[in-house]
Amino acid sequence: MNDWLSSVITPQPIASLDLWLGPGKWAFAQDERTRINEHWRKLADQNPRIWNGDVLICSTTSLENNVLSGRFIKTDYASFVAWRDWGWPDKTVSNCFGSAAVLSSDGALLYGRMAGHTLNSGKLYPPGGSLEMQDVRPDGQVDVMGSIIRELEEETGLKASDAEKGELLAIFEGPRLSVAQVFRFAARAEALAREVRLYLPSAHEDELSDIEIVSSASQIDSTTPAYALALARYLISRP
Repeated sequence: MNDWLSSVITPQPIASLDLWLGPGKWAFAQDERTRINEHWRKLADQNPRIWNGDVLICSTTSLENNVLSGRFIKTDYASFVAWRDWGWPDKTVSNCFGSAAVLSSDGALLYGRMAGHTLNSGKLYPPGGSLEMQDVRPDGQVDVMGSIIRELEEETGLKASDAEKGELLAIFEGPRLSVAQVFRFAARAEALAREVRLYLPSAHEDELSDIEIVSSASQIDSTTPAYALALARYLISRP
């Protein structure tokens, strides 16, 4: 078994969130601006549908006594993508984002397959997305739960209000930090997947090409990031 599949990442329970937008700018984005712009230009030439908006990057994180604390700075998506594509060279920051763990009544998860026009084409992971300035409240608090609920509905058509809210989990995977909210739906996996597939053709952002039922962690391959594998192992009883 390769290192990716054999690596063990354990989701950690979160009791409360302490996430805030701070002042300052990302030094990497400033220092590498010329290279970042060129990298983005090449990506945009290949895929004109991508867009460069504001996103949040996490400058500090800690999980103590089940309280997840973090401070964010505003940057642009092009800088984030370059940082990711170049192997995460700045080790002082992390990518903190929300994930919606859709759990069916028969114990399966629903993961989205990213559409071909996205920069994560073909990847399989829970609904979710980068934190943006629209996720920052007037007082500066970063509303990751609001982001999770919005992304769940935008990507799948499923509403968080139709589910029972379960655990809130932190999944640390190198430069990634997934804040995953479990939503326990009363419907079985096949019914949920059918509902999502009916919705996908009308989705405004059309980020997903399909929804897939994950009923066993053994189904997962290298198209799924390690944090999403860890989430499946944690929530699904079948190996």
